[in-house]
Formats: sequence, structure tokens, C-alpha cells
Amino acid sequence: MKNLLLIFLIFILITPYAPAAAESMLLKAGVSLSDQVPKGFFGTWKIKSVMTYSNNKKIFNEVTTDFWNLSKQGDVITLANPVSGAEASVTVKDVKGNRITFTHVTEGNNAKMIETPTLTLSGENFHGTDKIVIEKYKNGDKVRTDIVIYDIKAEKLSGMDILDLLYSKANSY
Repeated sequence: MKNLLLIFLIFILITPYAPAAAESMLLKAGVSLSDQVPKGFFGTWKIKSVMTYSNNKKIFNEVTTDFWNLSKQGDVITLANPVSGAEASVTVKDVKGNRITFTHVTEGNNAKMIETPTLTLSGENFHGTDKIVIEKYKNGDKVRTDIVIYDIKAEKLSGMDILDLLYSKANSY
């Protein structure tokens, strides 16, 4: 009987705060960082990456050129590489003015890759860093962590998907 009375008292004490807590949770869930990403980030970019740090230079390229297409549908931001065909949803971690930080995590049987670009938009260009951490596992235990940090510079190619760009140029000849 004492336990029942104690549960009833706790319920009575907590109940007035439950609606306020639920409302606070709803407000936080309703404000998406993806809505704060400047529209100028969306489109197709030519990226040049130069390694500035690595604890294992043998497995990473020192300089790379790549293409990214950043797009948004609803609250989901997708980063696609139109050359390789790779595509992934990214999680926006921070937005401050024209600077964004996002992450993407890829997990396999014996490895996990965490990529965290921090980018600053400046007109038709952006610059920043791209940190990649690769964790390797054996029998569930982490056995190695490889890290690389790239300085990146990007030039906007188009506000539309690169495949549309390629097809429109092919059809114009």
C-alpha cells in the first residue's frame, strides 16, 4: 500500500511539468539545423583537397580533386559524388552564418568511417577542412585509428545537379 501511495504522489508531483517538458521537446524537434544551411551551399562543386595532417600518410591521397553535389529534400541533406555514384545523407552539426559543419558515418563489419567537413561559403566558392577518421576493429575491439585532415577549396559549377548540367551541354551541341 505504501508503494502505491508513493507512486501516486510522484505522479501528482510530475504531472504539472509533463506538458511543459513535452512542449519543449516538440520545439527542439521542430527546429532543424538543415533549415539554417545557406541556400548557396546547394548545387554542384569541384573540390580540391590538400592533406594538412595524417597519422598514416600511406593510406590517404595527399591531393585530390573531386565533385560534390549537395541537395536538400525536406530536412534531409544529401551529399552525392556524380562521378563515383556514391551518395549519402549527412547530419548537420552546426550552422553559424555562412559556416556549416556536418558529419557522415559509414559502418562496415570491421571498420567505421566518420567524415566531418567544416565549410565556409564565400559567394561561388567555399573553403574549409575535412576530417576523416577510420576506426578498424577485430573481434569487436578497436585495433587502429587512422586520421586525415584536408584543407579544401571548392568552386561552384552549377546550382543544379551535375547530371542535368552534363545532359544539357550534350544536347546543346
